[in-house]
Amino acid sequence: MSRTSQSVFDKEKGILMGYLGPGEDLIKGLKKELKKNNITAGTVSCIGSLAKLSIVQLDYEDNKMAYSKPIIWDAPVELLSGNGIVGVDSQGELDIHFHGVFVDHKKNISGGHFLEGDNIVAITLEFTVIATDAIQPRRELYKPLGFPLFNFYESEVN
Repeated sequence: MSRTSQSVFDKEKGILMGYLGPGEDLIKGLKKELKKNNITAGTVSCIGSLAKLSIVQLDYEDNKMAYSKPIIWDAPVELLSGNGIVGVDSQGELDIHFHGVFVDHKKNISGGHFLEGDNIVAITLEFTVIATDAIQPRRELYKPLGFPLFNFYESEVN
């Protein structure tokens, strides 16, 4: 019997806790649990294991910052610490900016910016989200650097 993803939301305190089950994508799975609870703003932290992962890391060449091409770990890793910002993109769709530190089976530690769609849970991924209704992060293009970055606004709900 497969363990399926599950979460519980304490609306009074604004805390969502849960886990993602084996085979679930980390970011897609987090988004699914956030959508179930109508959460579009907050922070996320998690620990767990991944069967494979896909990240980018910072590159710096000719005095210019950029992200590397996707780096794929096609072997299990333990996610020692994962953290992110929950917000919306410029079209109003749920978005998560997520970074993590992990160790592979050879005891090598690495980390980076996790990409949606190819970070597959191995055993479990346990998470906590601190949600807010008062602030709405919105990812918008920051032209001087050429990166979409989160800006933070007072929520229209309040």
